[in-house]
Amino acid sequence: MKLSKRIIVGLISAAVILIGGKFVYDNFIDDDFTYPLTYISIEGNKREKDQIDTIDKSLESNKCKFEEINFEMLKVDDKNNMVIKESEYNKLANKLDLEKVKVNDKEAAIIPRYDGIKNFKYMNELKELTNYKVENNNLKVVGVVDKKILITGLFKSQIIISDNLYNKLEKDSENKIVTVKGYEFKENSKSDKAILQIKENKSFSNNNENDLFYLFSK
Repeated sequence: MKLSKRIIVGLISAAVILIGGKFVYDNFIDDDFTYPLTYISIEGNKREKDQIDTIDKSLESNKCKFEEINFEMLKVDDKNNMVIKESEYNKLANKLDLEKVKVNDKEAAIIPRYDGIKNFKYMNELKELTNYKVENNNLKVVGVVDKKILITGLFKSQIIISDNLYNKLEKDSENKIVTVKGYEFKENSKSDKAILQIKENKSFSNNNENDLFYLFSK
């Protein structure tokens, strides 16, 4: 039986889709969690040391080999707008295999809160922004980085600014340093047990300080 050109093209396309399915899933479908476990602490959290110790000890006692991805951001107002300095972002970019960013004191680059092919429209809307205001600083947007660095949708905005501007903003006592720790490890029954132990630990119990830290797991 002779196959038409249209059928042949269709069969080839189907094969490509099947072969490339995992690649498409791994690279284009949005994953809400950047890390299997994410801990975020806002300056003023009195339980930060105990919480970090709890995480480390729980993972270690359950024989979970892990790697930490550590970085700091600055919460610049009460609306959950976050900035990260250029040098800090570029160190993170090295670890996560992301493209590095260069900005001056009057420029900014945007980190998306969502990524993946299903957020194509959102990414395009970000790329249309030309200016962004951080406190009293009107900054020219020079680009949008390709991938998020935190949990999908977390915080109102995430902006990369120059080290010099960041250091000036950091001196304002109203602005708070935000410590982020992403934990990379193989997900299995041992890691599930460790995460359960962490969540049940008294250092993570809810009280009037619960808005000063976040704990996310897949």
